[in-house]
Amino acid sequence: MKQTILLGLTLMFIKVEAKITINNSAVTNVTIYRNYAKETRMGATTLPQGNSEIIVSNITQAIDENSIQVGCKNNVKILSVSSRLNYITDENGMNPGTIKIWQDSVKWMDKKSRYLSKQKEAFEVELAVLNANNKLGSNTEGLKPLQLKELLELNRMKQIEIKKLIFEVDEDYAEIRNQIAHLQNQINESSQNALGKPIREIILRVYSKNEVNTQFKISYLVTAAHWTPTYEIRCENTATPLLLHCRAKIVQTTGFDWKNVNIKLSTANPNQNHNRPILYPIYVDFMQPDFYNNQLRGQQLGGYKNMMNEKAPAPAGLVQMMSAENRNNQLDTEEFVDGMKIDANQITILEGEMMVEYEIEQAQVIESDGQEHIIAIQELLLPANYNYHSVPKLDNGVFLLARVTDWGKYNLLAGDATLFFDDMYIGKSYINPNVSSDTLLISLGRDEKLNIKRVKLNDLCVTKKFSNKKKETKAYETIVKNNKNIPVEIEVLDQYPISKNNDIEVTLEEADGAQITRDYGKLLWRIKMLPGESKKIRMVYSVKFPEEKAIVEKGT
Repeated sequence: MKQTILLGLTLMFIKVEAKITINNSAVTNVTIYRNYAKETRMGATTLPQGNSEIIVSNITQAIDENSIQVGCKNNVKILSVSSRLNYITDENGMNPGTIKIWQDSVKWMDKKSRYLSKQKEAFEVELAVLNANNKLGSNTEGLKPLQLKELLELNRMKQIEIKKLIFEVDEDYAEIRNQIAHLQNQINESSQNALGKPIREIILRVYSKNEVNTQFKISYLVTAAHWTPTYEIRCENTATPLLLHCRAKIVQTTGFDWKNVNIKLSTANPNQNHNRPILYPIYVDFMQPDFYNNQLRGQQLGGYKNMMNEKAPAPAGLVQMMSAENRNNQLDTEEFVDGMKIDANQITILEGEMMVEYEIEQAQVIESDGQEHIIAIQELLLPANYNYHSVPKLDNGVFLLARVTDWGKYNLLAGDATLFFDDMYIGKSYINPNVSSDTLLISLGRDEKLNIKRVKLNDLCVTKKFSNKKKETKAYETIVKNNKNIPVEIEVLDQYPISKNNDIEVTLEEADGAQITRDYGKLLWRIKMLPGESKKIRMVYSVKFPEEKAIVEKGT
């Protein structure tokens, strides 16, 4: 009796830890880094007095477990935080969104297609029986004409009826299998959690002095999201500043859509190595030649250089999207506006010492589909100086360049750019702010009304021998034509070789009007041209070297 009383008293003081599952927590804020993203989700529940275990379910598997942070209200104390994979969950947890509907539809249609197959089998058996018993009359007595006519009509009607049923079954079967294929492709395209796939859960062990209603704020890094910058450059004419539309391409494959979330873009990159570099001593010793490895390295380097020397596809030429006459003859009186244009008050730019953040006011929807979702982040007017530039040795094209000074204050990142000049699509370019120069060069594409051509003057290319030396002379002429109806200034860049060997002597013999940079062998002409005018420039140089040797011109 005493033992029973003691056991009862002991059970009175043993408190069972409550287990509470939160399935409806929602992601409210997302900070997207260059290679990661930080999700912040909110959840609410009622806690009993004492210790409780909170299971926050339906979390992406792409979580970085070391980055979990939890906040709570109403003096609830967090005892521990952990995460786990749950392989045994209900279908609602594993199939968010419409994927569950698609899977159920596939199951239903597959069942119906199998039923149609059985129907077709039954009709084919019936048709086979009809064909096997179509002998008319007996061996000793034939049918009268009227009887034969009736039997033939009956057989024909029955054949048509059965074959029509088989045809209809085939049509229904083909349609259902086609729908199943479309739905299955859609399911495969979707990256949401599929049936049988585990889900991530965050486990919170908490303590509350009293029974309270509380909220939890949980944030963590996910590895299945990133953003990259992209630009749209618009230039009305060479007398106006550049209009730069800065946009972000967001991709996420977390398995869960971000619905009506507040987006913040950060230029930080948590994936980079943030440990400072350490300089260790290096040692010098006598080299032991290794012929095989030297040959192998030479072959690899040669292959790389050949790949680099392959001529890249030329940039897109000027493409006229719509003539001025067609633009003026628009029937609609209402003017179209840029739907992605963003007002200054719709985004907050926070500049820190090591990063820049773009906080977007309007809530966004970013599906977990692995596709690029483009959102506008800011628009900039870039004062620029324009000039025409050509390197005819490499490309017979004249390119319009915009030179932007003091570009560091715009916080630009490297990214692709789409070019428009006077509202016409020009082509693609690339913005690379990762340079030490104080001027950012942006190529606005080639101008087809400026022609340039570089030719070798064979009459002046001669080889002479004297004493034990050989002298080779090379000459090139560049012809420039201005087909525009306005005067222009074009800078033409060319080069001659420089010698790194005392036995090889290079002499620049002719380069009238060029600005010469002898350390690099660079020649720069700035040519002013009137409308319709054509000009020629000439470069002549000679190379003197020992007669028994051979020379080659090559890059570094």
